[in-house]
Amino acid sequence: MSTTLKIPKVAVSMQEGVLAAWLAADGTMVREGEPIYTLEIEKSTMDVESPAAGTLRHIGQAGNTYKVGEVIGQIDDAAR
Repeated sequence: MSTTLKIPKVAVSMQEGVLAAWLAADGTMVREGEPIYTLEIEKSTMDVESPAAGTLRHIGQAGNTYKVGEVIGQIDDAAR
């Protein structure tokens, strides 16, 4: 089982965000609650935490702009 990582809607008026940086490398084992990427929105930045434990797979590229709900990565279940 895997968990899909999508750009979250963190502000009412938010339509898109910039994947500023990955904080965990592709293929890295991450823990639930661990910061895994930085998101730039409007006039602020925030670190987004992993919603699950497992192996992080990057789909989105740092520096690119993505619409809310767009897939940027996935976390493969740690049990696999």
